[in-house]
Amino acid sequence: MDDPEKPEFAEWRSYREFAERVRHQRRYVWDDHVKAFVRTVLATLRDRDVTLRKGMVLFRAQRGIDYVSRRKNEPEEPTGYAALRMKPRRSLAAEGRANAVGVPVLYLGTTQQTVISEVRPWVGAEVSVAQFKLKRNLRALDLSRGHGQSSIGVITFDHLLDGKPLSSERREKAVWIDIDNAFSEPVTKSDDAGEYVPTQILAEVFRDAGYEAIVYKSQFGKRGFNIVVFDPDDADVINCAPYKVTKLDVSFKEIGNRWFRVKKRRKSAVKKSMR
Repeated sequence: MDDPEKPEFAEWRSYREFAERVRHQRRYVWDDHVKAFVRTVLATLRDRDVTLRKGMVLFRAQRGIDYVSRRKNEPEEPTGYAALRMKPRRSLAAEGRANAVGVPVLYLGTTQQTVISEVRPWVGAEVSVAQFKLKRNLRALDLSRGHGQSSIGVITFDHLLDGKPLSSERREKAVWIDIDNAFSEPVTKSDDAGEYVPTQILAEVFRDAGYEAIVYKSQFGKRGFNIVVFDPDDADVINCAPYKVTKLDVSFKEIGNRWFRVKKRRKSAVKKSMR
């Protein structure tokens, strides 16, 4: 079991076991393993505090735009959604990586490309992009350090070969890589809501620990970051513009072994080989 007193994680895959437990065993009343994991996460928060400064400008995108006529009898012109539409509404807050349904948080990004990509548009889609300005300094947790790495890469050859125990430092690094990647993993509406549970729990744990926002790397683009502001009232909409998506770039990699169809031998050929 993870030990928050030392503090150290019992295994390099402690996050994965935590995620499995809260998805498929206990979600609201935690067992001792989940409690120990959460406490160990809090005990290993080292140098991850960042400050989001008052006046910082960030972006938010929503699919769709409005059309308005500036003067009577003039044709309608495209415009971005109104300020109220660009903020999450409590009654309509959808489930997300850092919030349960009905619990509004503000998902923002550091670049326009990041936030437009995060809403999964298609070519020709119309998107409203607003700029938000932070109203005060926010204490944020940086969850971007393990982005793009693999926790398996932390495992030593000796551990794989003869089961030699990993150091507590390596186990901790592996767990935090998994946490960082869990938040940055892209979310789609087709995802099972249960997939959100581990990061939703951790987001609430971080909020309860005094953090007012979390920062994690976007999977879209090399420079962009996603930022979750726990209280939507901590940022104001300062403008909003309509956009149209003109091009999508898709990159991919093979993640498993390729299978090949085996050509069946004719019966006559099989009989000959048996003679």
